[in-house]
Amino acid sequence: MAKKRAKTTLMFGEKKDRISKLPDTLIIRILSFLSTKDAISTCLVSKRWKLMWYCVPKLSFSDSNLKVHPKMFYSYVDNYLEHRKEAMYFIPHSPITSFKLQMNYSYKSIYAGHLDKWLAFIVEKKVKEIDLCVNSTITINGDIHYYPLPKTLAVNSRYLTILNLDSVELDSRYLFSFPSLKTLSLAYVRLGDNGVVDNLLMGSPSLERLQLHFFCLSSDPQLSINIQHSLSLKFLEIILSKDLVERIELINLESLILVGVSFHKIKLYACKAIRFLSLTCCWGMEESSSFEYFISSLPLLENLAFYNGPKPMKLKQVEISNQHLKQLYVDNPFDDEMSVVIKSTPNLTKFAYVGGIKFSVSIESSNLLSGVFVIKKQHNYDTNWFINLMKFLMSLKCSWKCIDIHVESEEDLIFPAMFKRLFRSPLVNSKLVRFFTECKPERESDLKDALQWISPTFSVMKSHVSKSVFKFF
Repeated sequence: MAKKRAKTTLMFGEKKDRISKLPDTLIIRILSFLSTKDAISTCLVSKRWKLMWYCVPKLSFSDSNLKVHPKMFYSYVDNYLEHRKEAMYFIPHSPITSFKLQMNYSYKSIYAGHLDKWLAFIVEKKVKEIDLCVNSTITINGDIHYYPLPKTLAVNSRYLTILNLDSVELDSRYLFSFPSLKTLSLAYVRLGDNGVVDNLLMGSPSLERLQLHFFCLSSDPQLSINIQHSLSLKFLEIILSKDLVERIELINLESLILVGVSFHKIKLYACKAIRFLSLTCCWGMEESSSFEYFISSLPLLENLAFYNGPKPMKLKQVEISNQHLKQLYVDNPFDDEMSVVIKSTPNLTKFAYVGGIKFSVSIESSNLLSGVFVIKKQHNYDTNWFINLMKFLMSLKCSWKCIDIHVESEEDLIFPAMFKRLFRSPLVNSKLVRFFTECKPERESDLKDALQWISPTFSVMKSHVSKSVFKFF
């Protein structure tokens, strides 16, 4: 018994020694993954750690975590930064590399001076990453107050490499100067005028990634913005609920994601270096021709994804032609008819489709092309469903390396006896087709019979995730 107790004590002793023997640099790194409040609380458990919170390089404050009165939150951050400032005298090597501020409830315009002081302090400490979210407030009169980005941050952030701004206001009062900035994200930001984005790009000569999510213009609602004057920008993502973008001229842009942009209005002719393109656009009635021309004019395009919208803003027929295209993804979430014609794509190896079965595809390709089709859930298995399913399967008579078809239920595939008498097998000559579906044990026999009719010869392989996988050879 004594030996067992000694062994247990030794084991716990070893664990304790391991923690106490951790180097300071590793402890500080661990503390960097915590909020500043939690990092301070953690340091109080050990005499050795009691000063380490002064050295944590990543600061993170949130009024939702503190759950205190707004005045107490401002006082807390003020006191912390004052202590960090004083600690610089006796702990010289305590840099601040990252600053995150999340204010969901406590911001009011009368407190803007506090935020200005905090940002001035961290900019002075050569911060590299800033994540700032200050939710706007609505006054009794219905006016919306945004926190305006201060001049100190706009013109003095020489070492800043990542800047994420959420629910703040930007305008062109200052000449932005971010010489080291690599990544810029603007979400729910109000732009004081339509020259802000252009000024940001001109003041960020090293910028590579730009994200614009749901921004708005505070002046004339008819104004639009142009995104240009950047030779370094390679990634651009725009997600809007209201169309505000008129022109994109970025000659070195490689990845472009557009959501909620009117394709017939926007001008993209200068973007010839694009390799990845994703479009969820407001299509006009005449959009297919301009869309097809734009796709064919991208000499380096390798990956294309486009998402169709509801009527009347959707493309009914699209012709894709591009010599370098390797992967194509089509999302047609609304159960409307759509056809895709793919030709002059010698390098295309993968095609994926998600949507309803009122879809047809025609592809001129080699036997190297793989296809994945994910059919959205259907509840009404009537005659129209099986007629459209027959048309869909027959449209897959292209030259494929393999085809994967995913459906929600075995009911999607079990054709009525009438169809088997009136029609021939839709995939009689297919080389390799795999069906992925959930199947109740009592319906497996019916499903096998249905698949036997779809293709005269097939083998069945059960997967390890309670789904049945049916292969046609």
